[in-house]
Amino acid sequence: MRKADWNYWLDLLMGLIALILAVSSFLLWVVLPRGYFPSRALWVGIHKWVGLALSIAVIIHLIRHRRWLVRATRQHIGRKGE
Repeated sequence: MRKADWNYWLDLLMGLIALILAVSSFLLWVVLPRGYFPSRALWVGIHKWVGLALSIAVIIHLIRHRRWLVRATRQHIGRKGE
């Protein structure tokens, strides 16, 4: 698979995971009452696992783009002296 295709699918996956995380956040914060309810417990579990999945995807994304991050950081540090 080409690098661009790989990045596309990884970015799409991160976007979908972020959307699920946003929906679960909204449900837990606005819709579902505080306290212990089976439906709330289910959404808390979903929210935790999806958050973990997004963290892993972001780490993979950063590892795949580490050379670009280093170059961009060096450029920004170099400009501060101007």
